[in-house]
Order: sequence, then C-alpha cells, then structure tokens
Amino acid sequence: MQTEAAAPLNFDEALAEAEKQKISKAIRPDRSLVELPLRLGDPKRVLLIVPPGTVEESYGRLSSAAGELPMLGLAYIASALRDQGHVVAIIDYEVNDWPIDQVEGDIRDFAPDVVGMTAYITNMRRCARVASIAKDVNPDIVTILGGPQVTIFPDEAFHADSIDMIVLSEGEIIIRNVMNALGDEDALRKVKGIWFRSASGEIVKNLREGLVDDLDIFPSPALDLFEMEKYYPPAHIRGKRVAHLLTSRGCPFKCTFCETKLTFGRSFRYHSTEKIVEELADLVQKGYDSFQFYDDIFTANKKRVVDLCEAIIEKGWKIQWMCFTRTNCVDGDILALMKRAGCYLITYGGESGDDDLLRLIKKDLTVDTNYKGIQMARDFGIQTMSSFMLGLPTETPEQTMKTINFAVDSGLDYAVFPITEPYPGTELWVDAQKYGRFDDSGKYQNNLLSENSAVWIPNGRTREELETMAQTAMRRFYWRPRSIGRALKNFLHLPFGRATRYLWAGFKYFIVNSFKTSRAGARY
Repeated sequence: MQTEAAAPLNFDEALAEAEKQKISKAIRPDRSLVELPLRLGDPKRVLLIVPPGTVEESYGRLSSAAGELPMLGLAYIASALRDQGHVVAIIDYEVNDWPIDQVEGDIRDFAPDVVGMTAYITNMRRCARVASIAKDVNPDIVTILGGPQVTIFPDEAFHADSIDMIVLSEGEIIIRNVMNALGDEDALRKVKGIWFRSASGEIVKNLREGLVDDLDIFPSPALDLFEMEKYYPPAHIRGKRVAHLLTSRGCPFKCTFCETKLTFGRSFRYHSTEKIVEELADLVQKGYDSFQFYDDIFTANKKRVVDLCEAIIEKGWKIQWMCFTRTNCVDGDILALMKRAGCYLITYGGESGDDDLLRLIKKDLTVDTNYKGIQMARDFGIQTMSSFMLGLPTETPEQTMKTINFAVDSGLDYAVFPITEPYPGTELWVDAQKYGRFDDSGKYQNNLLSENSAVWIPNGRTREELETMAQTAMRRFYWRPRSIGRALKNFLHLPFGRATRYLWAGFKYFIVNSFKTSRAGARY
C-alpha cells in the first residue's frame, strides 16, 4: 500500500469532498416527458456547424490511426429540428479541412435564422469565433451552443458577446421549445434547460429540463445531413462501410475521471430493441456492413443485449460490430451470443494495472477482474482493446510500470496509454488540485484540452518522464511478435486503404516521430 502524498496547505478537504458528492449525484429521468413539442409558427432556417479543427489536436502522435466520425449529438439535434418542420443543414469544417475564412460565405449562402454548435472543451474558442462571424453577417442570427462544455460550465459561454443562448444537457425537447419561443423573450423565460442573453444584456438562467426516460420518442439521428463518404473509422476497425450509433445514454458507474455523469447524472437509459433494429436495417440497406456501438457501457443491461443479438441473428445480417463496456459487465453466455451476432471487438476501460489506483478513481473493478474479462472475450474469439491512464493522482513510477506490464501480459489485442489529463468539473479534477499541479508556463501542449495550455503534473513526477513512459508502453506493447502477428492477421479483415493506414500509423509513431522534435505535452 502506497503512502498518500500530503495535500497542499490551502486545500480544503471538506469542501473538496462536498464537491465530489455533488458531482456524483444520480438524476432520475422525468417520465412525464413523453412527446416532442410540435412547431408553432413559421419554420426556421437552422445551420449546424462543426468548427474547423484537426484530429492531431486530440490524438497527437496517434492521429494517423484515429478516426473522423460525424457528431452524433449534432445529428440528433438536426433530426429533432427537421422533424419539427424546420429547414436544417450541417457543415463540418473539420472533416473537410476547411479554414475559418470559409465560414462567412457559407453563412451568407444559407441565410440562417439560427446557427448552432456543440461545444467541447477542445473547441470553445472556435465556437465563439464562428458565432462572431455569424453576427457580423447578420446581427439577427441567433447563436446557440449545446454540449458538455456549456452544460458543465454554463457561465463560460457568455464570456463571448457573440453567444446568445446555451442548451443544457439533453437537447432534443429543449431546442424544439426554443424554436417555438424565438422572438418572444417572455416565452423564452419559460423554456426549461436554457440560459440566454436578454435584450438588456441580462443572462437569464432558466431551470433545468428533465431527462427523457423513453429514448424512442426521439427521431433517429440525421446522418444523411453529413457527407458520410468523407468520414472514416480508426485504422483497426473492420468493415468496408462503417457507421457508429448510440443505443443508450449515460452510465450508472462512478468513475472519477468521466464527464458523462456531469451531463446525464449517472442515469442509464436505452432504446428499445425494435428501435435499434430499425436503425440498423436502414443502415444495412444503405450498404453499411460494420458498426461501432458508442454507448458508454453497451452491456450494462444484459437482457437488452441478449434481445438485440437475437434479433440480429434472426435477421441473418452478415455484419460485424464492436462495443465499449466493462469487464464486470460480461459473462460467458453474453459473450458467446455477442460473437454469434457479429461482435469482433470489445473495448474495455482498464485504466490501471494497480488495485490502489483503481480504487482511487472509483472504478469498482480489480486488476484480476479486468484480466478475467479479457481472457473470457479471447476464449470466445472476440478481440479486446483497452485504454490505460498513466500518471494518475498518487501514481508512482513503479505503479506506472505495473500498468504497462499488465497491458503487455493480459492478452489484449490493442492498447493505448494516454497521459492523464483531468477533465474540468470531474472528481478527478478535484483530486488533481490535491495531488499535483497545473503547469501553464506554455512549455507544454495539452493535446486533450487543446484550448487549455496547462497540463497536469502529478506530485513527484515530471511531464517528460510521463511522456517517455507512454512511449515505452507503446513500444513494449506493439514491438513484439505477438502484437505484430495479431496485426498481420487482422489485416485480412481490413479494407486495403485502412490496412495501409494502420501500417503508416505505426511507422509514423515509432519511426518518423523518433526523429522529430515536437513540443512537449503529447498525451501518447
């Protein structure tokens, strides 16, 4: 058992614990929310924008292996608006690699009444810039932000004068009520789930809207509004045409590093099997043969997974799919059925190879449980992947090596080793104040929180040491006969272009980057 490091003299233990209790609070869905508001008045023109950005900002040295996927949250909002009768378009500047200079012309061409964006900690400044351009084009355009960043830090959005309104948490019902109230400030004051800037400049902070219990009332995401041919999955994902979808929302577990509970309050809700099969059937008919289920914990409710797998088998679809889950949420029966239904890969959240650290981050798992979950999947012919967080609070170099050794010895097919970057608003962020420091000198680049120059450094460690450990972990995991053999075997299941990208990603990470001098701060 390790010795806990002393807290800073100005660290308030009681206040920190109260904040963590508030963060981890569960929220019950509102069962009275059973229908979507109909349109009142004339239809609006709504332009939804993904601001300019790059994959490199999030994935650094591993960007060549990463995917570029359409924003599902934006697709759900687009669908909710279109279903209400509005004219909706989506422009993704990131996937097209278009510059910010193009935004003005596109806004002029579409002539929207509303411009909306999903705000993350990685793109807040760019969202504000796009909103400013919209206001320059036409001051009457209403600019709206939704997403996790404004839900967690609502005041932050209004630091930019160009932002008119934010939507908190789940947006499908809220945005339809907003459309019905636009142009009437008194009506807007009655719309739950928004903050907005009034005509006098006051920031009006309305009550929160509840979470919908029955997700089936939402129309399917409007993926047709994206240029789907321009998107691509991570390099190891199988299938000729790949789509990703959500069958549930939220997560009931208590991990301290996750921002999902800040948005959904540890609720867990899911679509009916019929709804999921309907979405899958539409995608299969369009030629998709591979799917990524992006649920936080796909197997949290095993009965619904059984029903879905049986439905897929009954349909006779020749599809492949992967999912994300936890090692304590699978067993032999469910894995056997998942394999029959087309599951070829499970991504587990391993996080650490040390039980003390798993307890610290409230993972409610042990190293042994994780090992057994990996082995069970392997026994049924399902590949496994895991992400491990290096440099957790209180973590020693010896514990870092335990994590690396576990990953190498566990039988995993794929692993990544990001350096821990506490997400603002999470319990881990609270712990970070106690067990380390934020370096905002500008020496380091934060590749997770790309608009936040500070990086977190645990007490007793250095950023350079952690980066060296992360690269050592990647070399030890992938530069060995077992991993090379598995990669070559998996090439048989990949389209030629993706297999080539997989090889290039490895060559770039291990060979090209070893000759490059890059700004310190990369997470991988």
